[in-house]
Amino acid sequence: MGNLTRDPGNRKIIHIDMDAFFAQVEQRDNPDYKNMPLIVGGPLNRGVVSTASYEARKYGIHSGMPLSRAKRLCPRGIFVPVNMEKYLKESARIRAIFHNFTPLVETIGCDEGFLDVTGCERLFGDVLEIAKKIKGKIYEETNLTSSAGIGPNKFMAKLASGIGKPNGLTVLKKTPEMIEKIKMLPVSYIWGVGRVAHRELVSMGIMTIGDLSRAPLKVIESKFGEAGRIIHDMANSMDRRPVIPDQEPKSIGREITFRKDIDDPGMLGSVMLMLSQKIARNLRSRKYRGKVITLKIRFSDFRTITRRLTLKNHTYGIFDIYKSALYLLKSTDLNRKKIRLTGISVSSLKPVFIPEDIFYTGPSREENLTDAIGDISDKFGEDKVTLAKIVERDDITDR
Repeated sequence: MGNLTRDPGNRKIIHIDMDAFFAQVEQRDNPDYKNMPLIVGGPLNRGVVSTASYEARKYGIHSGMPLSRAKRLCPRGIFVPVNMEKYLKESARIRAIFHNFTPLVETIGCDEGFLDVTGCERLFGDVLEIAKKIKGKIYEETNLTSSAGIGPNKFMAKLASGIGKPNGLTVLKKTPEMIEKIKMLPVSYIWGVGRVAHRELVSMGIMTIGDLSRAPLKVIESKFGEAGRIIHDMANSMDRRPVIPDQEPKSIGREITFRKDIDDPGMLGSVMLMLSQKIARNLRSRKYRGKVITLKIRFSDFRTITRRLTLKNHTYGIFDIYKSALYLLKSTDLNRKKIRLTGISVSSLKPVFIPEDIFYTGPSREENLTDAIGDISDKFGEDKVTLAKIVERDDITDR
């Protein structure tokens, strides 16, 4: 079931995409937001839209749009800040559901994933039945809707899920009739063709997927390199890429953009403590320890610097992370410049010990404290334990 070398043209791929994920979570948790134009993002003067509900999209609002423009387009919209902890928690529940059906799961971000279910039919039914079961299980456990696409490769599965949104289930088969219909779609429907590539293709007279499929491969490769071959294959409904099971994370981090540039060391230190608490909670929940602490500072002129420190031992302790980041900050010459963004990340990760590990000496004092705070947060909510009064929420946007 986990063979990645099977005939790439004979696979059964499901693509699951959560519908307006961040906005949908907020609408689920706040009844007053239901059926309302909801925009999730950062502060109005600097942030961008992370997710817009389908009600908000009717006003032309989309991800990546400056929030100031979104406010002009939809002045009566509801604007809420990003709550990444909450979304990641839901994402982990959804990812666990995927793994109940196949080990071949490749997640993209926190709201979509590919599943290769080839060979799973004897356990769960045919591919259509499997997709229905996954969608049903997600809704049962999270009360969130998702869209599913089924195809013989990743491109066609992702295309199918997009066509059926929201709460859809679409099957694309590699038949001559289906391929001709796909070729009539705009070239922007091809996965990986963003705004820049789309402009380039249109300037070449390539408007539809069919136009791209008929264009000489050498011309497309000369313009886009290896990516050109990939999108040309997709235009011909070919995609040889396997579903690659998720790899271990290389780092876990958080960063914050300030509403106004700051030069207050006290505020900066408090924000770094908050970031350390969030990172420690994330490490603990995902059962990792880290050894390399990296501090990121972006100044008001957008110049960005990073500093890193290697610890003696791996840890997920809040104060291990915080004290290291604070040391890096104090050893950095800020030249009294105002700071726009700060971030902390922990890398060189390894899984938390297994009981048979003869070298394990038990959790450190810092980790015991982190465990205690985490247990309280799990029971009573994330906002019930705060190590420091940081700044008003309107002053920062958290990513």
